[in-house]
Amino acid sequence: MDPFFHLILVAGALAGASCGLLGVYLVGLRLPFVGIFISHTAMAGTVYALLLGLNPVWGPAVVSAGAAMSLAALRPERARLDPNVALAILFSLMLGLTFLGLGLGQGSRTEILGLLWGSLLFVQTKSVIVIGVVLAVLVVFALAFSKELKVLLFSRTIAAATGVHETFVYALFLGLCGVILAVNLPLVGGLMIFSLITNPAAAAYQVCRGHRAVVVTSTGFGIASAVGGFLASYYLNLPTGACIVLASTLVFAAAAAHRALAGTAD
Repeated sequence: MDPFFHLILVAGALAGASCGLLGVYLVGLRLPFVGIFISHTAMAGTVYALLLGLNPVWGPAVVSAGAAMSLAALRPERARLDPNVALAILFSLMLGLTFLGLGLGQGSRTEILGLLWGSLLFVQTKSVIVIGVVLAVLVVFALAFSKELKVLLFSRTIAAATGVHETFVYALFLGLCGVILAVNLPLVGGLMIFSLITNPAAAAYQVCRGHRAVVVTSTGFGIASAVGGFLASYYLNLPTGACIVLASTLVFAAAAAHRALAGTAD
């Protein structure tokens, strides 16, 4: 393989690890629309940043983080609306704003349309560094607030009752989600990144017991999905983003089949 692709493989591995680790908590919270809302908020922010000539990375990251942190105010025990329904409404709003921005774009829309499908093949060194830094921040956050995150995964209500500062930790986590998804969006694509968040984590929950095992396995599955998808697209001459989605889905299918076979054997 051409040495040029080594940087792409590193970028894919970092993106897969970031999304796989995020997915442990987003899937564990049983609010899948949190991930899809944040990813499409990042996409809408990037579209309007490009339209206005602003920084296409940090501007959307700030917007995405702010919107994500506001979700901490949605409390299931107080709201009359189911959180997933509220998130679905917000998701439709962000999707509408995204396509409105696409319609407002003048001249070539190649760069904006690239946000939908991603452009892993055109990754730059500085982008890899940024993704690596935010991944390191996520790892440090997960280690520093390990106890609080575990309680949140069980129940926000119980977390509050036991004295855990759940709103603060939850808001920080969502803000970090917003930043990570925003910096990964140009590589993976707005229509693809949700699968990289959901499928590896869901697969890890199928085959693992224990929080630590799920974290390690989901991160590994995320790396395998991103790198495997890229390699498949390279050797088969197929679209990269689509191959990453299919690879992550295949990982989940294999994990689900393994669990079913293990259950039959038991």
